[in-house]
Amino acid sequence: MIYDHFDELGKNNIRASRSDFISTVGVDGMKDIIRKVLIGGNVRDITEFITQRRLIISYAAMIDLFVNKLISKTNKIQDYADYVSDDLKLARSNDQKILDLWLMGLTKKGLDNIVRDETNLASYKNSFAVSATETISDIQERFGDLSGKLNLNGVEIDLNWNIISLLSIALGAQTLSIRGSAKSMNGKLFEKLILGSLLTIMGFRYCSTPPTNMQKTDKLFWLSNMDENERETDGTMVYNGIAISIDIGFIGKGNPEISLDKVTRFNRYKQIAGMGHDMKTIIIVDTVAENSDLFNKAERVDGIVLQMSQSNWVIEFAKNVCQIFSLNHVLTSLQLEELDSYLRREMESVDIRAFIE
Repeated sequence: MIYDHFDELGKNNIRASRSDFISTVGVDGMKDIIRKVLIGGNVRDITEFITQRRLIISYAAMIDLFVNKLISKTNKIQDYADYVSDDLKLARSNDQKILDLWLMGLTKKGLDNIVRDETNLASYKNSFAVSATETISDIQERFGDLSGKLNLNGVEIDLNWNIISLLSIALGAQTLSIRGSAKSMNGKLFEKLILGSLLTIMGFRYCSTPPTNMQKTDKLFWLSNMDENERETDGTMVYNGIAISIDIGFIGKGNPEISLDKVTRFNRYKQIAGMGHDMKTIIIVDTVAENSDLFNKAERVDGIVLQMSQSNWVIEFAKNVCQIFSLNHVLTSLQLEELDSYLRREMESVDIRAFIE
C-alpha cells in the first residue's frame, strides 16, 4: 500500500484530532485562548498557526513519498493514475483512502461531489490522466522545459513538469482536506469550551446530558443537544421555569445566510425534565456584516444577537441573561478595563476538560 510508505508524521496529520490539539497547546494554553475570545479576541489567531504547522509537516511527508516511492510512476501520467487507482481499490482504512484521493487531486468531499461514487473512479482516473497530460503539454509550451534536481536525505531525483504538476495536485487536495478538518474540529471544540466556561463563570452548573429531574430553582446548563424536532442547540440554560437556547459559531461576514438561519431555529416553549419552560434565544457569532438583516430578524422573533469580535460581548451576554432570569451577577457591573483580570482569575477554577470528554 502507498500508505505504508507515508511518513508517520504525515499519517498523524491526515486528520485533525482534539487530543492532538490539546496536547500541543496544553490545558493552560487552552484556557488562555478561551479568555482571549471572551474579551473579543479571534480564536483563529492561534489555531491558524497550528493548522499551518500541520500543513508543512504533511507537505514534507508528501515530498518524501514522491521522492522515495512514486518517482518511478511519474514518467507517464496514465501509469501514475492507474497505480494510485489500483491502490485505492485495495485501501481499507479511511486514512489509506484519503491519501490515495489526495494523489489524484481529490478530498473525501470531492469524491462525493465530483466522482459521486467509488464505482465511477475508473472514469475519473482516465479523465484525470488526459487532463493532466494535456495541461502539462500546454504549460511546457508556454513556460518552456523545467529541469533540476531534488536531493532529500541523500536520495536525488530529476525534476520535470510531470513531477511538479502531480506533486502540486496532491498538495492542493491535501491543503483543502487538512484545512477543512481543522476548521470543523476547532469550531466544534472551542464553541463548547467558550460557552461552557462562560456559563460556569456565571454560576450555572454543567450537566453532561439534559436533566430528567431537577428543581425549578436549579441553575443548570448543558451543551450540544438535539431537540425533539431534530434541531441542534449548542447550549441550553435553565432557571426558574425559563430556558435560554444558545447558538454559538465562529461565523463571520462571509457567511450571512448561515447567521440568518440561526434566528428562526428555536421554539418559544419547551418541556424540560417534565416542566414547561418559556424559551428565549441568544445567537453568538464572530462578526455581523454592516448590511446584514440579522439584527432585525432576531428582534422579530424576540432573539438576541451578540458578536464575539466586540470586546464587551461577555458583559452584554451577562446583562441579557440576568435580565431574562431576573438574576444579578458581577459581570453586569464590570467596567471593560476590569474584564480581562476578572476572567483570568475565574478561568483558573473552570474545569474545561468536562466540556470535551
